[in-house]
Amino acid sequence: MHRVSVTTLEKFRRYMAEASPYDTEESLIESLKGIFKGTDKTLYGSAYHKLIEGEYVACEGEVAVNIVNDLFVFTKKQYDPALKFREQRLAMIYEQDVRKIYNTSFGPIQVTGRIDGIEFTKAHDFKTCFRAVDDQSYRDSSQWKFYLDMLELGIFQYDVFEIKGFKQLFGSPHKLDVDVIAHEPIICNRYKGMEAELLTLLNDFLSYINNRQFQSLLKPALEDAKDIIF
Repeated sequence: MHRVSVTTLEKFRRYMAEASPYDTEESLIESLKGIFKGTDKTLYGSAYHKLIEGEYVACEGEVAVNIVNDLFVFTKKQYDPALKFREQRLAMIYEQDVRKIYNTSFGPIQVTGRIDGIEFTKAHDFKTCFRAVDDQSYRDSSQWKFYLDMLELGIFQYDVFEIKGFKQLFGSPHKLDVDVIAHEPIICNRYKGMEAELLTLLNDFLSYINNRQFQSLLKPALEDAKDIIF
């Protein structure tokens, strides 16, 4: 049995929908191969993500986060949205691996992912964006649907932090003149027929894999934990 990540399935959906000029087959193939081309924005976003999880060091009114030997320094105005969010959610469980086996027209396949946070009966995903927030693009995503289905939950929340004024990174430590705006959460709810849509997406994906003869790009299923079988 093979496995595929939630991230790759969403890249496939966006590629098929021609969601943006960046959603190319090349980008999809890189995801299948596990190639991740990080950018300055993704690095900064990862550092801000660490703030929310509480992985930082405080000193003289500022906080610092280490990402792959790069140091990111945030002022109080910049880190406040992240720490306030964290303080309001003391019951949050961070960074949980999830997986589930789906029985498709092409046989069983394991879908894997990593959820940013679970708070009681609600799943959370933390997003940093560097342009105006487009709520609909988040709602159109298959990501939240897979997570709700795999976790058997009913509510998914995107917690979006907009970074304004970002240009590029220079030599570490990085201390940038940017503003951080915490937007109202984007709430997505489980709905009737959602599971059938996910199965259709999986069948379309596997049909694409077979037609393009990309079977070798799929990785073997993980066997170190019990799967939920659908």
